[in-house]
Formats: sequence, structure tokens, C-alpha cells
Amino acid sequence: MKISDTVVGVGFVGAGALIVAGTLMAALGAALAVQGARARDATQAVEWRRLHRNVGLINALVVLVGVLAYLGLVEWLGFLITGTLLLFLMMWRLRVAPVRALVVAIAFITIVHFLFVKVLRVPLPLGLLWW
Repeated sequence: MKISDTVVGVGFVGAGALIVAGTLMAALGAALAVQGARARDATQAVEWRRLHRNVGLINALVVLVGVLAYLGLVEWLGFLITGTLLLFLMMWRLRVAPVRALVVAIAFITIVHFLFVKVLRVPLPLGLLWW
């Protein structure tokens, strides 16, 4: 089956637009970083010392660690256990009542498992539940 030159050309135009956009984003990001470094004052140094108290940053780090933990544990524990555990811990971190967090985590992960395995036919790691 031969692909039309028009389709290939449109694909290259799209790829080129993405490359140009990425290059512009990188250049403008670098310019913003340089501008921020030049305009830095002494009060920003004090802000860095209080960064560990920033709830938003801590929550973002919890999500990052959760994703890394998922990648490390999913093959061994399986999707159902790992997903439920991590979702429960993240909701608990966001101050959801523990019983509600557990019920929601179990229900959500069960629904996601059903959709992926039965509907989309995507194999998920079974882990400890199915030795």
C-alpha cells in the first residue's frame, strides 16, 4: 500500500511545526531563566529555605514518588494492589477521610482494571493475587 505524497507532506509539515514550537519554547524558557537570574533579589534566597513547607511542592513530590513506586512495584504486587495502595495514599495525603479514600481507591482501580482488561483487552500485571 502506497501512501500519498500529500499525506506524507502534511505529516512533515506537522512535525516541522512541532519542532519549531519546541525550539521556540526552549529558547523562550532559557530567556526567562536568564531574565529571572538577573532580576533576583535577596528575598528569593529566603524563599528557598522555606520551600520544604510549600504544600503544593510536597504534593507534587508525593505524586512523583508515587509514580516511581508504581513502576517499581506493579510487576511484583500487581495492578490491583499497587494501584489501590498508591491511590489510597495520595488521597490520604490530600486529607480525604481514610475509609472514604479506601472505598474510592478500591472502586476506581476495580473499574479501571475492568475497562483495561475486559473492554480494551490490555494485559495488566497480575502480581501476588494470581501467583
